[in-house]
Amino acid sequence: MWACVGVFLLWMNTGGYTLDQIEYTSAEFYKKLHLGKMMFIYFEQKVSPTISLFLVELEKSAEALRDYGVVVGKVSCEKELVHEYCTEERCQHTAFLFRGGKEFLSFDLDTVFDVNSIVSEVLFAILREEVKYVHTDADLLSMERAARGKRDIVLGYVRSLGTQEHRSLMETAYVYGSKYQFILITGGPVLKQLGVKELSLLSQVWFLHCRVHSGLMTSMTSERCPSTLMRKVPSTLNLYSFLQLMEAPLVSEVYVDPSSVPPPQFPYQLTPQVFLFSRPATEHLDLDVATALAWKLRGLALLLLVHRQSPGVKTPDEFNAAYRLPEKGSEVTYLTLHSLSDILELFTTQEKEVEEEEDEDEEEEEDSHFERLDDEIAATVFANRANVLDMDSIIQLTSENFHTEVARSSLTVALFYLKWDAVSMAFLSSFIDVAGRLLGKQDWSGCLCV
Repeated sequence: MWACVGVFLLWMNTGGYTLDQIEYTSAEFYKKLHLGKMMFIYFEQKVSPTISLFLVELEKSAEALRDYGVVVGKVSCEKELVHEYCTEERCQHTAFLFRGGKEFLSFDLDTVFDVNSIVSEVLFAILREEVKYVHTDADLLSMERAARGKRDIVLGYVRSLGTQEHRSLMETAYVYGSKYQFILITGGPVLKQLGVKELSLLSQVWFLHCRVHSGLMTSMTSERCPSTLMRKVPSTLNLYSFLQLMEAPLVSEVYVDPSSVPPPQFPYQLTPQVFLFSRPATEHLDLDVATALAWKLRGLALLLLVHRQSPGVKTPDEFNAAYRLPEKGSEVTYLTLHSLSDILELFTTQEKEVEEEEDEDEEEEEDSHFERLDDEIAATVFANRANVLDMDSIIQLTSENFHTEVARSSLTVALFYLKWDAVSMAFLSSFIDVAGRLLGKQDWSGCLCV
């Protein structure tokens, strides 16, 4: 497997980075503040490599947060002072969120280190009244009781705040927060109730059906709301699709053959369809059975009940069920079931097989790729082991000259490598080649170091 090779872009305050689009004067800052604008602002004092990297991520987040009405920017304290924020040392490592004309919250830069963490933390702060945070099962049960008969709950577990999954959940909460109660979990005893291992690295989302549902067969006298697990990675797009699927009719009644029923349209076009058949003599019982199965298939498939007495239904009596898979187009498979567990097992088994195949394919492809790549790199390095690398075009850094050499140029590209590692040495060879090509170019004023 690849060893650790680090390349750092060290932008200095002499003009190596450009943030003009999000830089504000103190007058512009105060104007937006008095207008009550929602603002995420960093007051720049001294620029270090760490601060420079943060400013790059701050610039990226400006466009993402603009969609949520948040102004993102920085104020240069070297150009003009904002006394409340340019004179305190703590502000050098802190970004501030302003709301309603005053400081709303502050963030240590360690918690807002990239675009995902900036967007997720800012939205989480804005939605602090809408998105609840629970730690124990008692907390969750209290929320379920409060939502009973009023709102459904979207419950999300993320391993840590500031991740891509946390951002996706907050972006979804911003859109659907008035419709659903969003709850966030990052750990604690509540995970045991949900069947999640404490050390699980996988983020998960559940939909808790707490409103009164006409199709719900189980008594709502239970303290817990029925739940549906989201079976896909909780990206923003997958979350939107999942919530739309939760709003789909539990059971749809049709009066034509399954083959005449059109495949599901957007946003359900990737969802399988399951057909059960109903007879006039057992119509109510059939609907109850279909509803019970629909709850078990919630999030896996759409259930349709076909009224067999209709003139448009020509399916032979020997078949009592059918299904259509999205990848099969309009093709319908007919079945003779002896138990409803057969159809349930069909879809749950199929889902597990697909997930296992995808995981195995990804692992095999990744392992094969890296093994082949490692072998090729090792062979190349071994073949060239007698060749001495020409280091004249690059500066070799030590603990004594590091800061001095980095400060000489507006842009420094530094490679940290391991002499005993094949990947590092191969990368170093390419690094030296690039340095040689850049040396002497009029439009290059940077420094390449190792």
